[in-house]
Amino acid sequence: MIRFIEDTNWLPIISLILASAGLSVLGDSVGSKWGKKRVSVFKLRPKHTSRLITAITGALIAIGILSVMSVLSQDVRTALFGMKILKQQMYDLQFQLTRSESNTEQMRVSLAEVSASLDLTGFELDTMRNDRLILEQEKLELEAQLRVMREESEQLRHALKALKSEAIALSANVLLGQTAFEPDTSRDEIISGLNALKQQVRLNILSKISDQSFTKLRDIPVEFDTENEEALISELLSADMRQYVRALSGENYTVGEDLSVMARLETGASILTYEDGSSVYRKFIDRKSSSSSPEEILHTFLRELRNKAVNDGILPDPVTNNVGTLDGEAFFAAVDELGTIEGSVIINASASGDIYTEGPVVIEIDFEQ
Repeated sequence: MIRFIEDTNWLPIISLILASAGLSVLGDSVGSKWGKKRVSVFKLRPKHTSRLITAITGALIAIGILSVMSVLSQDVRTALFGMKILKQQMYDLQFQLTRSESNTEQMRVSLAEVSASLDLTGFELDTMRNDRLILEQEKLELEAQLRVMREESEQLRHALKALKSEAIALSANVLLGQTAFEPDTSRDEIISGLNALKQQVRLNILSKISDQSFTKLRDIPVEFDTENEEALISELLSADMRQYVRALSGENYTVGEDLSVMARLETGASILTYEDGSSVYRKFIDRKSSSSSPEEILHTFLRELRNKAVNDGILPDPVTNNVGTLDGEAFFAAVDELGTIEGSVIINASASGDIYTEGPVVIEIDFEQ
């Protein structure tokens, strides 16, 4: 109650009461005065004129109250002159509120749909993960089966190769022998050299087939194409540089057949590729950083040497693709020597004699620390 009394704006209230009282007294005084004088306004009877003055006084009181309240209070002005605007604003706000509630409901529905879709997506993701795990497991199983099949295929391939190797006494394109002729060699010397090559071919064929069939053979017929031989002799006679002649087996020959081997002769330019003592191939090796054994290092070195020799023009064996052989004793001696070296080393392979196009590549291995 005390808070209400303190918060009330008594000044305008008291002012309105006093002004209303004053106007009432003034109106009553004027009305009584004009009534006693029998004054008539607008041709009205004095009694009616007195009432008119009283009514006008009351209207002035109301006008004064409204004027004072309007001046002193924003809320009164709004209530008197802005009520329609307030109603319109309230209607607009109500409409916006309704629309906002409708949008909120739609968003709630959309949120529920999104949540359901998210749950479904999560379920599908879990399903896909499970499918992926299953596929990975199946992949591992298939890879294991593939490895087993590859191993079985490799075993069968080796078995088939072994069977074929056992059945074939002599393969096609085997290098049976070779020789070389200098320019300006006479026909008789060429024929003599070819006869020596033929004898070498017969001995090599006997040796290869005997080793393959485990049977000691005394002789095997070996045939040479005479027309091809005459053309080869003519080519050797007209050559102005050193020429090689190689004898190769014509086809595969099976064990148990009535063997008669056909050999063919090939010729070509015999060029000095490596001079005696010259370096054929060199390679730097750091033993500290290398995890390979000395034997592995030398095997790799010899493979690289073979590739370099072929690139330099040395003719490889048509079957084995080798360009020469290294004596086993020399190889293991080099392995032992390399095993004693702990730091950096240069492996050097030098030619042991002049090496021509037809080979073979005969080398000596030494180490430079």
